Amino acid sequence: MYAPSRLLLLLCPLLLSACSPTTPLFIAQITTQEIVEYKTLKNNRMLAAIEDEGDLLTYSAQAIRDAKSEQAEQLYLTGYRDEKLSDEVRAISLYQIGLLYMNRFNEQRDDNKALNYFYQVLNQFPASRAAERAEARIVLIREREFEPVHKTSQELLAHWKPDQQFDLYKPSLDQDMTLLSRRAVLKNRVDEAEELYLLALSDPGIPADIKEKALYQLGLMYMAADNPQANREKAITYLRRLLVQYPNSELRNKAARHLDQALNR
Repeated sequence: MYAPSRLLLLLCPLLLSACSPTTPLFIAQITTQEIVEYKTLKNNRMLAAIEDEGDLLTYSAQAIRDAKSEQAEQLYLTGYRDEKLSDEVRAISLYQIGLLYMNRFNEQRDDNKALNYFYQVLNQFPASRAAERAEARIVLIREREFEPVHKTSQELLAHWKPDQQFDLYKPSLDQDMTLLSRRAVLKNRVDEAEELYLLALSDPGIPADIKEKALYQLGLMYMAADNPQANREKAITYLRRLLVQYPNSELRNKAARHLDQALNR
């Protein structure tokens, strides 16, 4: 997995979405059908986690799916410690760790650890957008403490039913869209995803290749037919910006094709 520290925030939704799913190691006696069932279980866990918490970045959801919360925690902490990144980005790194550990479908769930990270966001980055969201998650964790029955992640997953309106692999979604972009379109939260991508564009610590990808995703989201807030003009603006600012981008041919489609729609 390609994971340099300075790419932390946007690396997850922009780069990992193109990687193949993690292939778990199985004992020799396991049958093919058991492998299929196990992979389905892992994928269901990721989808359930995303439905349960809409702010999870792609990498966070994959960490829950693959039971790699500690590895994800360390990667996010690398981003948090990188002072070349803006306070907003560093705050989101801590916020994502909190979301990881509080998620009800995470087998490695740890509400106390989640609370510590959320409070760290409030204490160190009180003016950030992440602080406002962290405060809401603290309230939710406190409310859960009074629930009469506390089910395990496996018990919750056993009774979980996918939202029929939430198909991340819907054929009408452009194949280049990241899970973050897909979820934003299907959940009518494109404005929030736009804010996240724009944060990458404005941060001097984020490399150019990530900014190119952010612009491309913005264009795809606003062109998506499934987007209740589809905006042809915004899509054209973001795609043109990509082509003008990054003429040598590896995405230029795709961006030009999508721009042509938007202009002639």
